[in-house]
Amino acid sequence: MSRLYSSLEPKTLETAALVAVRSGLVLEPRPNLHENDRTGLGFRNQDELHQCIREFFDQPDKLIIGKETATSALRRFTESINAILSEGHGRDVAIVTHGTVLSLFVAHHSAIGPFDLWMCLGFPSYVVLDTPAFSFDGAVHNYPD
Repeated sequence: MSRLYSSLEPKTLETAALVAVRSGLVLEPRPNLHENDRTGLGFRNQDELHQCIREFFDQPDKLIIGKETATSALRRFTESINAILSEGHGRDVAIVTHGTVLSLFVAHHSAIGPFDLWMCLGFPSYVVLDTPAFSFDGAVHNYPD
């Protein structure tokens, strides 16, 4: 049976549980699928938040938000994805995560810019990637379709 993986964060688990029930997938919470650390970011209006996120993506090795660079967040997330896939034995998997780390990951494996993808993501939405190259067809889907 295919599995649905989620970060350990309560709100992400709640979303993942709803998806699991609707799709019939087995939910398995996993570490390191969480959003980038945003400690100290505080409330920002939409324009300020977008500017922070753009800087985060544009300067991946500089600490822009919280306690984690974009490069560090991508490394952590990628390691977790690779561990999940190595245990999957070729089965399809679904992963519930956050837009910023998802955008970093997809952009790393495709021609889309991370900020451009991030701006396309709704609540909730998903993308489909084909392994092993993590190819992305450019489509962002709203859930449920």
